[in-house]
Amino acid sequence: MEKILKIITDTIKGTLFENKTYIVGGYVRDHVMGKTSKDMDIVVELENGGNELARFLYEKGVSSKPLFFTRFGTAIVGINNHQVEFVMTRKEEYQEHSRKPDVEVGSLKDDVYRRDFTINSLIMNIVTGEISDITGKGISDIENKIIRSTSDPEIIFGEDPLRMLRAVRFAVQLDFKIEQETETGIKENADKLEFISWERRRDELSKMLLSNQPSKAVQMLIDFVLMKNLIPEIYEIIDLENKKPDDLDVFTHTLKVLDAVQPQSNLRLAALLHDIAKKQVRIKTDTGFEFPDHEPQSALIAKAILKRLKFSNNLTRDVALLIRNHARLNYLGKDLELLNTKFIMKLVSELGNKLDLLLEFIHIDKNCHKTEYNKPDFIPEIKKRIDKIKNEFKERTMPVAGKDIMDYFKMSPGKKIGEILKMAENIWYEHPDWSKKEILNKIELEKNN
Repeated sequence: MEKILKIITDTIKGTLFENKTYIVGGYVRDHVMGKTSKDMDIVVELENGGNELARFLYEKGVSSKPLFFTRFGTAIVGINNHQVEFVMTRKEEYQEHSRKPDVEVGSLKDDVYRRDFTINSLIMNIVTGEISDITGKGISDIENKIIRSTSDPEIIFGEDPLRMLRAVRFAVQLDFKIEQETETGIKENADKLEFISWERRRDELSKMLLSNQPSKAVQMLIDFVLMKNLIPEIYEIIDLENKKPDDLDVFTHTLKVLDAVQPQSNLRLAALLHDIAKKQVRIKTDTGFEFPDHEPQSALIAKAILKRLKFSNNLTRDVALLIRNHARLNYLGKDLELLNTKFIMKLVSELGNKLDLLLEFIHIDKNCHKTEYNKPDFIPEIKKRIDKIKNEFKERTMPVAGKDIMDYFKMSPGKKIGEILKMAENIWYEHPDWSKKEILNKIELEKNN
C-alpha cells in the first residue's frame, strides 16, 4: 500500500488535489494502532472530487480506467493491481427503511460525522501524513479501546442499522468495549436490523464468528437484542439443562465448542448450531434428560437457518454433515471392539476427505463439558484404530467392479448396478480376503433370501 500512496502523492503534488485529499476509515485507525491495513479509502474535499481525482490519475497514466458510481460520487481504479476507492466529501440522508442514502456534496466535517464510529472517523492528509481528529474522540477512543458512535446513536443506527452489527464486530475483532450510550442506542434500535438484507447480516455474522472471540460476539448479539434478527433459534437453548444435571447447560457448552474449534466457517457454524434442536426433542428420564435424534433434527434446523442467511449450498452441506454425524460414535462407549473393519470403512467411504474434520469436531465436542464428563482419549484411540485399518486397505483394490456385476447377473447399466456394487463393497470390508467369486456368490445368496 505504501507504493500506491507514493504514486498518488507524487502525481497530485502541485495540483488542486494537494492538501484536499485524505485517507479515511480503517486504514487510519489501523495506522494509529500500529497495524498494517490492506483497505484504503480516499476522500477528496472538492465537489465531485473522487471522480475528478480518479480521472486525473488515469489521464496521467498511473491507474486503470475508472469505474464510476455516479449516485454516490464514488470512483474505483486499479493501481499496481490493487483497487482504490475515491469519493468526494459528502453528507447523506437516508429514507426510512432504506440503506441507500441520498448523497450530496458536503464539508470535511460533514463527511466525518456521517461515519459510524469515532475510531473510524480519523483522516490523514495523503501528502503530509498529518492525522486530524475532527470529532476530538477518535484517537482517545482507540487508546482506551472504546467503540463510540460519531454522533447521536439514534441517528447513526437509524440511518444504517447494519452499523449495530459492525459495532459488535469491531468490539470482538479489536477487543474493544462499546460505550454505554452507543450500547443503549443499539438496544433501542435493534428491531431495525430486519430492514437489512440477509446477505449483509450474514457477512457481518461470518466475520464475528471467525474472530478470536466468537462466543463473546454471540453473547453480545443476545444481550443487545440483535440475535432475534439473525438466528432466533439460539434462544431455544439458553439455560437448557444438558444430559447430566450437573454438567454445563447446552448454551454454555455450545459457546465452549465455538471458541475451541478452528476459525473456519464450516466448523464455527457447526459448533454454534450442533445442538440447536435439543429443546425440541428432549425427554425427561430418571437421571436427567435425553435428546433422541437431536443430531439429524439439528442438521435440518441448521440447513434452514443457513439457507435463510444466504450461505452457499456447499458450506450448508458441510455444516449439516458435521452436525448430523457429531454423535455418530457415541454408541461405542468404551468398547472400541465395536469399531470393526466394516464400520470404519463405511465411515471412510461415506465421509471421504471430511472424516478428519468430523473427528476433530467430535473431539472438541467431547471435551467442552465439565471436567468429569470430558473424554480426552475417546477420539485419539478411535483415530489410531481407523489409521490402522485404512493402512491395511491402502494397497488393496476391491475385487468386484461394475462390469463384473453386469456379467454375473446378466444386467444392463443402471442405478441398480451401483446399489449392488455398494453391497459388494460392504461384504469386502467384512471379508477383505475374499475373492471376486466369493463376494458375488454372497450377493446372490442375499438377493435370493
